[in-house]
Amino acid sequence: MSSRSSASRVRRVIAALPRSAAAWVLGLVAVGWSVPLILALNASVKSEAEFTATSVWEPPQNFTLANFIQSFIYMEFPLKVANSLVISFGALALSLVIAIPVAYAITIGRHRWRTFVLATCVVIFLMPQEAFAYPIFLVAKLVHMYGNVIFLIFPLGLSGAAFATFLLGMVMSRFPTSVVDAAEIDGASRWQTLTRVVLPMMTPSIVVVGLLLFIANWNEYLLTLLLLPDSSSMTVPLAVSMFNYGQMGGPPTTIVAAASILGAIPSLIVFLLFHRSLTRGITAGAID
Repeated sequence: MSSRSSASRVRRVIAALPRSAAAWVLGLVAVGWSVPLILALNASVKSEAEFTATSVWEPPQNFTLANFIQSFIYMEFPLKVANSLVISFGALALSLVIAIPVAYAITIGRHRWRTFVLATCVVIFLMPQEAFAYPIFLVAKLVHMYGNVIFLIFPLGLSGAAFATFLLGMVMSRFPTSVVDAAEIDGASRWQTLTRVVLPMMTPSIVVVGLLLFIANWNEYLLTLLLLPDSSSMTVPLAVSMFNYGQMGGPPTTIVAAASILGAIPSLIVFLLFHRSLTRGITAGAID
């Protein structure tokens, strides 16, 4: 059963529901997703003594921001954010630089290897990450880049390129051929058609794919744990997990909660900056 038919069936089920029922369902899902964030936020503004003496749901009696200040200093937060941003944006850029021309070639360009390329992309992004972890570790050792933040850009960028190629290829397969034909009649080369015609019309879809890749790169854990052993090269999720397991001295739970909230802020800012393009890309779905 194809993912497109499954998605269509889900949309039909939602459309068949009364608006009030659909609103209630979506509201309950949103509340469910918000519970861990609310608990972490509530714990982060309590003192450790108050946290251990009260219920996790009880609001703080003595509001404090000391946990955020301590976690900011204790975790070396600016350095960890810089590492995460370098990896996330670097891998994102590599993924899109590869995926956009490849997706264009196999769809609008009608390349004869279209089926092979799409099948390869599906295999790559569906394979469990553990299958590639040890070979990537060996390569990092061989090229003497073990513990280097820059090296992590390449495996994440290549795996993200497979995911982006598949999604953008599905969108480009529905791109109006009349627009491409008109550009060719006007004398535009394929590169000019891609950069001046296709990309401007596909900007919302590219933003959607870019945000998905950025969030995945930001939350990456297995490869960062495997390839970045030093505190100076850790990313935000890895540093927070080291808090949690006491590998940095085992700080109180309230400081761990504050560190988790701080770690989510940069990705939230990126989402808010591009949320309008994200909404347009989702509602458009594809170019008709």
